[in-house]
Amino acid sequence: MSYDIILIGTISVIVYLFSYALYSTNTISRKLHQRVWNIIILISFLLTFGMAYLQTALTEFALNIPIVPDLIYWHGEIGILFFFVLLFHLQINWGSLKKLVYSINE
Repeated sequence: MSYDIILIGTISVIVYLFSYALYSTNTISRKLHQRVWNIIILISFLLTFGMAYLQTALTEFALNIPIVPDLIYWHGEIGILFFFVLLFHLQINWGSLKKLVYSINE
């Protein structure tokens, strides 16, 4: 099983650039742009966490269920999406992050 890093990354970047273009042309507000990507990062985190928790429970109780290989694959795919959305989240909130880091150093 191989993971589709390039496909997921390309689609993620295209969707992000589209939403950023809508924000840049004032079609949507900055707040809506942030809210949409915050919801996407939340959903991808919950799915990744939920699948990891389920895999841990199945391993801990030594349950051999045929769905486990599919679960591992989709956990990896959503984890890749989570990584790209995390990068977008950092880009969106870069100003706040910079203020936070500089205020800690003072």
